[in-house]
Amino acid sequence: MSDNGGAIAIKGFNYQKAAIMLVMINNYHKQNFKVIPESKEDFEVHVDNDIYFIQVKGTQKLSVKSLSRRTKKETK
Repeated sequence: MSDNGGAIAIKGFNYQKAAIMLVMINNYHKQNFKVIPESKEDFEVHVDNDIYFIQVKGTQKLSVKSLSRRTKKETK
């Protein structure tokens, strides 16, 4: 019987990295923006005087299409 825990962990880390990159792409232009990975949560986002602690969980397969999909309530 083989142990695939490492492969499962790597998928989770890749998902986490993709989430961090999406946040960075959408917010790089904001004043005093920075991201700190593997901090108090999966990553921290600092914008001006606000700090957000982000925990990334998910089983959805990531793609450009799924990351750029918007709900009906969202507008550009």
